[in-house]
Amino acid sequence: MDDKQFHLGPSVPAMSASQTPSSAGDVDAAGPTSLPESAEPLSRRPDAHDDMAHSHTEVRHEHPDPFLHPSHLAHESAEMPTIQPYALTATNLEENTPGSIRLGPGEFAVTLPMDSRIKDDYERVLMKANPTIRDFLATFNVPSDDPDHERASLQSKVQDIISRLNNVSTHPDLNTSPHMASVIPEFEKEASWAEYSSTKFFFLGHLIDIASTRDLHLVIAAQNERKQNIVERYLLGKGFAYTRPREEMGGAVEVSLVKDNLSFGVHSTDSVRDLYKAPSAILVLDSTFNPKAPSVEYIRTTYTRNGGLLPVIWLLISNACEHIQRCLPDTSEPEQLRFLLHYTARLHHDVGDLQDDALGIHESAEEILSYLVDPLVVAWPLPMIEPLHGGFDMEDSTPPSSEESHLAAPKRSLPEDDEDDPTAKRARLQTQGSLRSPKKFTPRSLPEGLDPNQLMQLRSAAAEAEKLKAQMQAMEKALGILQHRYETRTSVLHQIRRERDNLIESKASNEQRVEKFKEDNAKLKADRARLETELSQAREEIKHGGGTLAQLEAAREEIRQVEANRAEYTREQYQTASTVAAQSGNEARQLRDENEDLKRRVATNLAELKKVNNNAALAMHTARIEELELILASRDDLLRRKEEEIRDLRRNRPSTRSTSTQPRSPKWGANSRPTSPGINNGNGNGMVASRAEGVHCVLAQMFKTLL
Repeated sequence: MDDKQFHLGPSVPAMSASQTPSSAGDVDAAGPTSLPESAEPLSRRPDAHDDMAHSHTEVRHEHPDPFLHPSHLAHESAEMPTIQPYALTATNLEENTPGSIRLGPGEFAVTLPMDSRIKDDYERVLMKANPTIRDFLATFNVPSDDPDHERASLQSKVQDIISRLNNVSTHPDLNTSPHMASVIPEFEKEASWAEYSSTKFFFLGHLIDIASTRDLHLVIAAQNERKQNIVERYLLGKGFAYTRPREEMGGAVEVSLVKDNLSFGVHSTDSVRDLYKAPSAILVLDSTFNPKAPSVEYIRTTYTRNGGLLPVIWLLISNACEHIQRCLPDTSEPEQLRFLLHYTARLHHDVGDLQDDALGIHESAEEILSYLVDPLVVAWPLPMIEPLHGGFDMEDSTPPSSEESHLAAPKRSLPEDDEDDPTAKRARLQTQGSLRSPKKFTPRSLPEGLDPNQLMQLRSAAAEAEKLKAQMQAMEKALGILQHRYETRTSVLHQIRRERDNLIESKASNEQRVEKFKEDNAKLKADRARLETELSQAREEIKHGGGTLAQLEAAREEIRQVEANRAEYTREQYQTASTVAAQSGNEARQLRDENEDLKRRVATNLAELKKVNNNAALAMHTARIEELELILASRDDLLRRKEEEIRDLRRNRPSTRSTSTQPRSPKWGANSRPTSPGINNGNGNGMVASRAEGVHCVLAQMFKTLL
């Protein structure tokens, strides 16, 4: 957005610093302070700005808190269950740093960032309201017959602009029409949308997640019915449920919702007095909250925390309209609107920008939860909020004349007004020590007319005072650590002493019981010995008395002896049977071992026997083969001789005509000559050959059989 669109007129006159209420935890600024019931834990973070004793929004007293004995502290805490209402009006005489947040006793502030999408909506509201803002500021500079009447006519519009800007910081749906805001009926989706579009609800969401198991009751202050409805629907979307029917709550009865141990109360500052249970803190969503309302004062003084007022935690968007509104001095309503509009337009580019040492949303929620639930954490854990950038430290500036302001209006835009302003740079370069001590000695506060020697002495005295103050703060810190250790060790010592006393008492009682048991045991032994003696005497008298009773007693004694003998016999038989059973068990184990050994031997012998049988069969078959081979050789020899004989017979037969002529072709018919060498010709040569082949076949078959 172009900076020139927010040209709203000349510089605003200087604002005087007003008195600031006492810091949180200090009820009466004039009275002596006392150490709380518990000091800061030793495990506290070293970077949590230990030099700031209470809060990043508080102003401190110069006197240190005295360190008292724990018994005194316990006595004091027991005497103050509530706080008187006049404590809410206690103020501090120290000056507030120009541009810093103005808070009352027990009030704290948390600055949150703003998403770029929501920042666009914020700038659109400013752009749309630019003509109205310019007209309203012009009523303070342009001469007019009746400027109050003109301001009154524009004041309602300006109030509406401020309300719309604060709505954007709280929840964007507050600037939409009611029927559009209820288009989505699902509570879960509405809760997700609220966390997505508003860092305040995102902060609440993370606080709910980490505090769901804590027994806490937090009050959410929402001024009008629309905001209360959005908060209720958000809590319903986070899984909370009404503690009673909704129609029974409202008015003087708190609208409360609970989930597990965590509960929230939603109400305005009108007339709520009947709470669900004792609250731990009040969370403020917008700047319309009035901490001086009677119902709020009643709650804060009735439900105290560590002897102090109930904490009020402001959730503010950094450098937004609601943040600037908490920094304005106590002036008339038109002047406050004038300053508010001027610095809202000037700081519109810095909306949502956090300081360098600011914590994130998750870390802030975790630190605040530890502050609320841990009684050892008595100091506000978040860093100090720095004053606004150069807009409020204007001690040397004087308001320009109306004519000069009117002429300068169209030439300069608001962001250019503080480019060369040394006070703006000085406000940003202030150290934490200067913010903590508004009365720090500066050259501006030197009286006029001093010579250089006196000036040098004053400066050296101021430096020495600062040095002594730093030493005092270091000593206070060290004493705080020692006090905490002393209290811890004292409590441990008391606990050990109580345990020792209990042990001494229990030891004495146990010794008495042991002595009593010993006496009773001795008495019982004496009675038993006496009774046994009397019994033996009575038995002897009965035995020696004679008669039926003597016989009866003798029979009884015999029975007792028999029973004793029977018991002894039974015992001996049992021992004998046990010995025999043990021996039998040993023999059985030996037999099982021998059986296993024999099985192994049998398996070995079977393998050897199989091997012997195989060798015997092999030898038998080998001998048979050799025998058959001999038979075969003899038969082959016989066959060879027979064949030779046949050949000899063929060579030595007589020659005939049939043998001298060439044989003709063989014929199958019977017409062939008998001497023809063909088949079926009756020649004996063919028969001999056939017999020889038959012999060979028989021999081959026999050989196969043998194999």
